Amino acid sequence: MSKRSSGRACALVLAIAALGAGAAHAQDGAVGEGRSIASAQEFLRQVLPGNRYASTMMSEILERAGRQGLRGHFEPLPPVFDAAPLAECRSLLLADIRATDLVVRDPATGERAVSALADLVDDNAVGSPDGFDFGSIRALRQSGNRVLLRFAGEQSDAVLYLEGEEMAARVHAALDYLRRHCDASAATGF
Repeated sequence: MSKRSSGRACALVLAIAALGAGAAHAQDGAVGEGRSIASAQEFLRQVLPGNRYASTMMSEILERAGRQGLRGHFEPLPPVFDAAPLAECRSLLLADIRATDLVVRDPATGERAVSALADLVDDNAVGSPDGFDFGSIRALRQSGNRVLLRFAGEQSDAVLYLEGEEMAARVHAALDYLRRHCDASAATGF
């Protein structure tokens, strides 16, 4: 190969590499374009209603039953009815518990007790009417169609039950974006 054809080959390789990098950058931009705190909150406002939610308090109830040797579950899981943004980094996450029962079974005796969750907690919804700050999410993970959230100061997870794994992955991505961008301590660099 002559120096001239070697130079052309090198130029061609560099041109192809530059085009490939440009295309990859354009694809990355298309996926992430428009991402902001506001767009992530709007995405959650659009997709969460109708999906199911078990709050931290609900998880704690089931854990308490388990420590007493009982098995419990909620039937049906409460549907999210409001995930509206209240302010930057703060949104509602409210689920209607009026039709939700706490079902507890004693495996030793087979006895079963059913209680209306709304009566137990003297409310029609789970979640705070003041909303929650996305920066208070301390742990976040996806397992199948579930997204588990651990809030600051809590020992139990809240769980979102989504309509499928793909939607769970998208919700996880939005929550993770909000968790990272709304965490006041992130400004420290750690």
